[in-house]
Amino acid sequence: MTALPTQVLGSPDYAEWPQLLGPLSTTAPWSRRRASVLRFVMPADVAALAAALACAQLAYPSSGPARRDDLLACLAYLPVYLMTMAGYGLYQRSQRRLAGSTFPDLPQLLHALIVATLVVVVAGRPLHELVGLPRPATRCVVLAGVLAFVAVPAARMGARRVARSARGSRVLVVGSGVVAGHVVGRIAAEPGMLVVGCVDDNETHAELSADAGAPLLGGLADVPALVELHDVDHVVVAFSPVNEASVAESLRALSGRVQVSVVPRMFDLLTVRSRVDDLAGLPVVDVAPPALGPASRAAKRTLDLVGAVLLVVVLSPLMLGVAVAVRLTSPGPVLFRQARTGRAGRSFRICKFRTMRQEAESERAGLAEDNEVDGPLFKVRSDPRVTPVGSFLRRTSLDELPQLFNVLAGDMSLVGPRPFIELESAGIDGWAARRYDVRPGITGLWQISGRNDLPFSELRRLDYSYVASWSLWWDLRILWHTPASVLARRGAY
Repeated sequence: MTALPTQVLGSPDYAEWPQLLGPLSTTAPWSRRRASVLRFVMPADVAALAAALACAQLAYPSSGPARRDDLLACLAYLPVYLMTMAGYGLYQRSQRRLAGSTFPDLPQLLHALIVATLVVVVAGRPLHELVGLPRPATRCVVLAGVLAFVAVPAARMGARRVARSARGSRVLVVGSGVVAGHVVGRIAAEPGMLVVGCVDDNETHAELSADAGAPLLGGLADVPALVELHDVDHVVVAFSPVNEASVAESLRALSGRVQVSVVPRMFDLLTVRSRVDDLAGLPVVDVAPPALGPASRAAKRTLDLVGAVLLVVVLSPLMLGVAVAVRLTSPGPVLFRQARTGRAGRSFRICKFRTMRQEAESERAGLAEDNEVDGPLFKVRSDPRVTPVGSFLRRTSLDELPQLFNVLAGDMSLVGPRPFIELESAGIDGWAARRYDVRPGITGLWQISGRNDLPFSELRRLDYSYVASWSLWWDLRILWHTPASVLARRGAY
């Protein structure tokens, strides 16, 4: 690629990109990203920890004038928590991670809070004798740790949203083929993230790059200059047909200046449970085996029962209100029941709030030409059969709430593959049929990854990936991300 990056940006097709990207920073991207993390995440941690410590102290107040001193002394232990969290790498991970999820940090956060709690309890007596600080009660410190485990992740989520809305994260993709297109689509779906463009020495992929929503800015030799020009925060390597040594040479020049992530070539076989190992200095990534033995299935079923019962109790007033709205706004039953294919290919009747006219099933054949999804699936974005209340229920996913009773009955799980109708299930075979090894779910990888906006091939891959390397931790992670996906309403129609 001989064209300079500025010449590519000046072309008519991409003339608007400099304006979309906003003003460029004079600070090195990697150092600016470090400052951004410290500026938003650390103050959020301080506020959350201070609130947890104060609430714990107020829950067990001292009598008389010592109450204020005890509260100030409790806050004086705040640096212990911050230093322990830093020792566990909780700030470095925030700098290195491409997507700003808080969930992967929870194990390290739990460990850090336990250690910090023990340090405060043990160090309380010598500090009391040395500087006269009141010694915090053990029960107060333990309660503060429990509250912090709730408050800190919530504060970090809010801080990351503020950081992204304030500045955003700019990504440069190395490669311009089909895989790069998938990467661009995934990053574009993340709030506050922007793909500034792709780089590749293969100009024949320029059209694929543009179709994916990112211009081809230059070749591999231009990467360092493009990082500076567009104030790039993160470089993602997504397959390039050129020599891998050339790619490595270009990326080595970025060491210490910008974070680099590599999409593994066999990414279809890898999941969040895959781990990087070392083979005489050569990094290798394992294909995580499934963990669907009797004990794992029992743990998953326990999570389903406990979660479904709690959600039914908490959401029962909302469900009652939705039922009344459906009943008063259109003739027909409140609930919609339909045969779906479940575990081991067995049929069951799914339960949802009715969102369409009563005679909607008989009208489906007449809408076949309007189908907007590929494969055996059927979905119309502006389906004329949907009622006004039903449209709102679909956008907010409230129509799915009665499926909690399917979970209690053992037909479904809180997390699992999407439950297809029997006609759609007929098109699932081969390796994709592994989806029937588990119960279908109310939520799953398909929902937090785009739902109806996903092509059928991607839906099959996600379902296979979920089943092939299932873990209880992965279920918890999907549940963690589901509320944000529901609120974003991406693919919900």
